[in-house]
Amino acid sequence: MRLADYVMNFLEDADVKHIFMLSGGGIMYLVDALGHAGIDYVCCHHEQAAGIAAQAYAMEKNALGVCMATTGPGGTNVLTATGAAYVDSTPVLFLTGQVKRSDFASLRRVRQFGAQENDIVSMAKPVTKYAVTVTEAEEIKYHLQKAVYLALHGRKGPVWVDIPLDIQNMQIDPDSLREFDPEILQDEDILAERAPDKEEISKAVHTAREWIKAAKRPLFLIGHGLVSAGAEAVFKEVQELLKIPVEATWRALGIMDYDDPYFFGSPGLQANRYSNLILQGADLLIVLGSRLDNMITAFNEEHFAYRAKKILVDLDGNEIRKLAMPEAEGTVCSVRDFLNRLKEEMTGEEIPGYAEWLEFCRKIKDRFPLLQEKQEHPTDMVDLYRLSMRLSEYCNENDVLAISSTSRCNTAGHMAFKHKEGQKTVSSMGFGSMGFALPSAVGAWFAGEGKRVIMLEGDGSLQLNLQELQTVVHHNINAKMFIFHNAGYAAITTMQDRNFDGFHVGSDGESGLSMPDLQKIAGAYGIPYCRIDRNEQIDEKIEQTLNCAGPAICEFIGSIAYDEIPKCISYLDEAGLRVSAKLENPFPFLSQQEMEKIYEEW
Repeated sequence: MRLADYVMNFLEDADVKHIFMLSGGGIMYLVDALGHAGIDYVCCHHEQAAGIAAQAYAMEKNALGVCMATTGPGGTNVLTATGAAYVDSTPVLFLTGQVKRSDFASLRRVRQFGAQENDIVSMAKPVTKYAVTVTEAEEIKYHLQKAVYLALHGRKGPVWVDIPLDIQNMQIDPDSLREFDPEILQDEDILAERAPDKEEISKAVHTAREWIKAAKRPLFLIGHGLVSAGAEAVFKEVQELLKIPVEATWRALGIMDYDDPYFFGSPGLQANRYSNLILQGADLLIVLGSRLDNMITAFNEEHFAYRAKKILVDLDGNEIRKLAMPEAEGTVCSVRDFLNRLKEEMTGEEIPGYAEWLEFCRKIKDRFPLLQEKQEHPTDMVDLYRLSMRLSEYCNENDVLAISSTSRCNTAGHMAFKHKEGQKTVSSMGFGSMGFALPSAVGAWFAGEGKRVIMLEGDGSLQLNLQELQTVVHHNINAKMFIFHNAGYAAITTMQDRNFDGFHVGSDGESGLSMPDLQKIAGAYGIPYCRIDRNEQIDEKIEQTLNCAGPAICEFIGSIAYDEIPKCISYLDEAGLRVSAKLENPFPFLSQQEMEKIYEEW
């Protein structure tokens, strides 16, 4: 069997249904084998977009995504998606071609010898769980098995297999190939999943039981680790048993309905005010599968849920050990294992009632609705939050959401959009990179097997992978693309306003940056287009867009001064020192008198 055909057979056996790719000479045998295989391939127009689509596919499906790219610039173009998949713990296999072994520059101590040659594996290693160039054909099974196992086990993440051109075309005997034995892996996260320490889990659960029974204001914070572990069902059982309020990180939205009486949004640097007030008022916080990065702690770990004892459950012990949090008990295990044991422990127990705490949570949620937060520079243009809320009310739980990975639309898509239980959301949170939403819509559509995709993106970010509109058109992807037009980079202009006295560079029309006419672009691709200029048009135009057959673009016009509030920003105190806002009182700041009233309610 030709090795390239073996690779595709292996992936078929691994239940891979789609591969996102861009053809190239360095992968010509792999491309030929893919064309003859029983795997559908999706041709993107840039390798970065192919990598992003594969990442989005893996996010939506909670399964392996696969991207294939040629040697040299093909591989380097994929690296942004690889880095994003690494920090987002997304299982993606990146397959690249390499020049034939006899052309390796390393044999001659020169920078390059083979055509488009590049040492891509050395570049990929820091942002992958496993990266290897296959130098012996007989090792292909070992490397593929190891790569796929690592991608899908322990803390999930991307892997990279680089195959030289001559090896792609070699003949091999599949029955004689060396196999990979997962038992040799001794990584903490792998062991915690494969052979969980039942004694340690029981000890942690016992502590959780005692703290839950003693708590008056407990709170669950659920994260992507819960989703990755497939623990949604057991979490709901535990939550229904304990009736403890719940908050979720952005990667875990959709596990509970926005209107669920026990759900109170997402805390963090950019969050609904009520979410942070509830978090800071809790006396017990149970964190299930969140790494608690700076966007959640607002760069102040010691002040995060500072009144609460904390139980931290994560498969990656380093994410627990990095935290400087008082009164925190960490447990390295799968969220699913912890919850199953907690359910056993609490079943039949007398559960305290939290009526007063729930009343406070619900009252504070009603007291601080997002649309009543005051913008510094109000305009009569389209309100991004209002549009996102109204859009969410037209969507259903089967829709897949592809949300911008950066700036205003990223915040609106997670804070203002009212997620329904079961709704899947795709967004690359860790990198926060521009250009992710459009190729993510491509990957999410294929993963969702034809489900409608709702995309929310900014005009500036859209430009970075605009070419993928043709991929959308080619496959007649049912993507409803809502584009926020504010004629520049809002996050950059805001940063320059606050830090450089409004001196703009490369962020708006007056400082060297402009945006194209999106209606003309939509026309060039043959995509139906409509435009919203004022809030009164929102409902009509949303309905018009959603009623289109196939892809459609709805551009809505807003101000570049529209800010993603509430937000914990730094500011100068009376002594002229720069300090960060406290999590419980983000900008626009509440008065000290109002905050004292809330403290009394705590």
